[in-house]
Amino acid sequence: MKVQWQVIVGIIIAILILVFGTTNMGTVDVKLLFWTVQWPLIIVILGSVVAGMIMLLCFNYYTARKKKKGTKVQAK
Repeated sequence: MKVQWQVIVGIIIAILILVFGTTNMGTVDVKLLFWTVQWPLIIVILGSVVAGMIMLLCFNYYTARKKKKGTKVQAK
């Protein structure tokens, strides 16, 4: 049941991101250390979402591994 809610919430968030991204089609200046580039805002939004998803996956992997390691120590 928990997975179904996660899928539903994920679909809703994806739809909101798509609507928000398509309504903001202008270009923005992005400063990367010494360079300044102009990218469409939708690319910046999607890049931020993907970066957030990668960070969330890494955090979940770390906590799951830590929890699994903790249960192995207790089992011995």
